[in-house]
Amino acid sequence: MGFTLLNKEEYERSMSFFEEALTIRIDVFGVEHSLVGDTYNIMGFIEAKREELDKALVFLMKAYQIRGNIGETLKASDTLKNIGNVHREQCNLKEAVDCYEDSLRMRRSELGDKHDKVADALISLGTVRYDMSLHDSAMANYKEALEIRRDVYGDFDDRVASVQQNIGIMQFRAGNLTEAKHHLDEFVKIRRVNKTKESADYVNILFMIGNINRINGYDTQAKAAWSEALEIFKHIGLAKENPELARTLDNLLESPDPAEKQNTVIGKISVNLLGEK
Repeated sequence: MGFTLLNKEEYERSMSFFEEALTIRIDVFGVEHSLVGDTYNIMGFIEAKREELDKALVFLMKAYQIRGNIGETLKASDTLKNIGNVHREQCNLKEAVDCYEDSLRMRRSELGDKHDKVADALISLGTVRYDMSLHDSAMANYKEALEIRRDVYGDFDDRVASVQQNIGIMQFRAGNLTEAKHHLDEFVKIRRVNKTKESADYVNILFMIGNINRINGYDTQAKAAWSEALEIFKHIGLAKENPELARTLDNLLESPDPAEKQNTVIGKISVNLLGEK
């Protein structure tokens, strides 16, 4: 029942079921048991969803200690990543880096270098390093994650696309437009091959590609990308939710202003790097 309510995002009600389950499991198995660690971990996850971050850390630390004590290294690495996520939400970025680095080390030790869990930890580490303006080390983490996912899933998997997207966004923000366009084009290519459901992030990437083309003087290609983005923007209902932005996008197609091209869409739709929890 707890998981059913959790999936419905009824966090407070689900928490009461997990609290009861925790009491029962401790009574039956004792504190140092895998199921008790699992319960603490999910309770920490729920508290984080409720934005009760200090409470989340208490539960997650208990889960981490239990999982470490009984030799569940991979589960401990998962909990450590969750702890890092909470630290990042609290803007304790150095603590988040420490958690992600330890989680990455544990996963490499258990799984080797070519595993998606290793890529997942690298993405988390790269994202928080980008938050800290450590662009080069963040990019190195993302590029290693990209190579791992290509090795594991092939070139045309949506999990590869998500890394291409993040690298493209990072390079765009850094002003490395040639690199940015390469990765954003790869993202679009994968999404088209897989016929992945259209979404706000896809719209945003098309606008970024249009912006890059406009900056480079390729007005025809810029308008083609913007037109496709605007069509999808309207098709998936974002225009009704954001009428002012829709008008801005229409104006951009009519007479793009080079002074405004980088700020027209960036930050208004969905441009955050993917945390991949």
